[in-house]
Order: sequence, then C-alpha cells, then structure tokens
Amino acid sequence: MDGIGNNGGGSLSLGIARWKAVRGGTYQDGRPIIKPTELELAEIIDGICQRYSCLPSAVLAEDVGILRMLAIVSEGKLEDESSG
Repeated sequence: MDGIGNNGGGSLSLGIARWKAVRGGTYQDGRPIIKPTELELAEIIDGICQRYSCLPSAVLAEDVGILRMLAIVSEGKLEDESSG
C-alpha cells in the first residue's frame, strides 16, 4: 500500500503530510494535491468500526456488498441528517 495514491512519489506518510499542509493546493506541474487513497480507505474503515463497535478485521472480512450499501446510505443522507 505504501505510496499508492499520493500522486507525488515518496512514502505514504509524506503524501499524508503534504495533503495536510496544503489541502486544495497543487504541485508545480499543476496537478492537484489530493488526499491519499489509503487515508480515505482507513477513514472509512475507522468510521464503520466506530459506528458499529467492531474491529477493522471484522469490517474487512465482510462482503464488499455491505460496504457498497453503506456508501449508498451515506451518499443519500441530507446535509442536516449527517450532523445530528
């Protein structure tokens, strides 16, 4: 997983640090500095674990259909539903 998705070369830690420092910024060649894919995945897994009180290993053992269903539910929520 190291280095995948950080779009700037180097380690995952460097990619995360770069994104945290300049959210919305761009590289010198004009490409956007985006949140590393691994960080997005880890945040999703962590959020599911917190919501359903389970370990990441349990979430990762689930069929991908469950994760798709949770993504659909999340996308369908209205802004004010997700804050309260």
